[in-house]
Amino acid sequence: MKDSRVRTILHPHHDGDGPISLLHDTGEIGPGLDTALTDLAANLYANDRDEEAEQIQDVVRYVRAVGGRPPVTGWLNRA
Repeated sequence: MKDSRVRTILHPHHDGDGPISLLHDTGEIGPGLDTALTDLAANLYANDRDEEAEQIQDVVRYVRAVGGRPPVTGWLNRA
C-alpha cells in the first residue's frame, strides 16, 4: 500500500492527538496504533460500514508489515 493511500483512508478518522492522527499526519507508527485501528474497524463493521472497515483492515496490515517507526520526514508529500 502506498503512503498516500494510507493518508486517504485515514483522513476521515482523525482521533485528535491519538495514534491514528499521528500516522495520518506524520507517518509515525507508535504504541496503541494497532489497537486503535482494530477498534475502529470493529466499530465500522458494527455500523454496517463494511467497505470503510475493510480499508482500515488494509491499513492494519500495512502497519504490521512496516512495524514501529518515528515520524517520517516529508510524509505528507510521499506518494
